Formats: sequence, C-alpha cells, structure tokens
Amino acid sequence: MSDDGALIEGYEEDRPALDVACINARTHYASLVSSTGNHCQVWRSTRKRIADDSSDSHVEFVIKYPRDYFSIGDARILARHYRSLRESLGDIVPEALFVMSEIDGRPNLFVLARAVNIWFNIANPLNREEAIGLLRDHPLAWAQLKTFIAAARRWREGDNPRVIDLFGLDNLVMDNQRQIRFIDSFYVFFFEDLLHMLGGERDHDLEDKIGTSLKRLAYLEEILAFSDPEG
Repeated sequence: MSDDGALIEGYEEDRPALDVACINARTHYASLVSSTGNHCQVWRSTRKRIADDSSDSHVEFVIKYPRDYFSIGDARILARHYRSLRESLGDIVPEALFVMSEIDGRPNLFVLARAVNIWFNIANPLNREEAIGLLRDHPLAWAQLKTFIAAARRWREGDNPRVIDLFGLDNLVMDNQRQIRFIDSFYVFFFEDLLHMLGGERDHDLEDKIGTSLKRLAYLEEILAFSDPEG
C-alpha cells in the first residue's frame, strides 16, 4: 500500500514479510508502516468489499505480525483485553480480529485491524499547546479523550488493577478525521502486581513503563482540563 492508499502491484518486498498460512500473499500486497513496536511489525494493505462497486468499496487494514511466539493461551488473554477496551471505549479502539494460524511453519497469532490514518500524537507532552488547541476546536475528540481517561482510571482503581499502555507514544493518537484512537493490540495493560512476583526482585523495565504511562495519563488529564469547552 502506498501513502495515498493505491494498491501496489508486482513488488515482492511489499508483501508481508512472514509466511502466514491463511493469507494469500499473491493477492494481499502490503507495505511495512511500523517496525518499532516491541511485539509486532505493522503492515498496511487494502481489500475490495465483496459485491460493492462504489468508489469507497475498498477497506484499508493493518496486519500486525508477531516478533515472538504467542500460544493459544496468549491469544485468549490478548483478545479478552481487546474486548475490555472495546466495551469501554467503543470506536476509539479500531475493529480487530485476533487470528491463530501457521506462521513461518508453526502456530502463532497475528492481528488484523481496521487501519487508522494517524495525524497527530495526542499523548506526547511536547505537543501540549497544539493538543489543547485541537481539543478546543474538536468537541468530539475532547469527549473521546474524556471517555478514555475515565476508563483508564477505572481500570487502575478496580478489583484487578491495571495501567493502560501509554508507554508507546503512538498508542493514543488523533486520526485525520480529528478523532481519538487507541491503536495498540498486544499487551495493552501493565499489571503492577507483577512488579513483586520475581522472587522479591523488582522488574525495573516494567516499573518504568508503568511510571511513564501514569505520567502521560496525568498529562492527558491536564490537557483535557485546559481544553474544556465549558471551562
């Protein structure tokens, strides 16, 4: 897929890099759009809707290919967390399928999700003034961010405390329609209980991710307050 959404034809290097049994690489050309994630590479492609000849009949989607091995148990956990996101956040979280298939000759998980045209990084504190201005100008985005923050606080304060992953700066974004989207799929929550489960030794990497996520959540609360249309 090129940047303008046109289907790329005839380039072997534009096909998904992994061998997935349930995807016909000859008919699903894709372009690598992200290789920085801890758990997956992200490829982007397009497909025509069946029995639809309209001008907008093509659906853009991303294929999230795993870096590591995920068992069926892992897949169930990740899918359950995704359902929790969708139940609380609705369309803020793009539609996605968690699929077990044979990848590079062994069972593994990949994620197929509706593509998001990322326009602005709403969770980056370096973008503070611009973010406040955008939220003031776009009431729907402001309301979506309020919903996101409220859900994140409920998860943190609930019976099974968890911190939503804001460590990845590209997880929470504004798309080109000026709407808020949370686009992570693999291990979207950090559990603070795990900090103390390694024989008394603290997991400093997890501690850093949790601390950074909480700082960014506080930052999001700040810009939400400063951009309140009734404030």
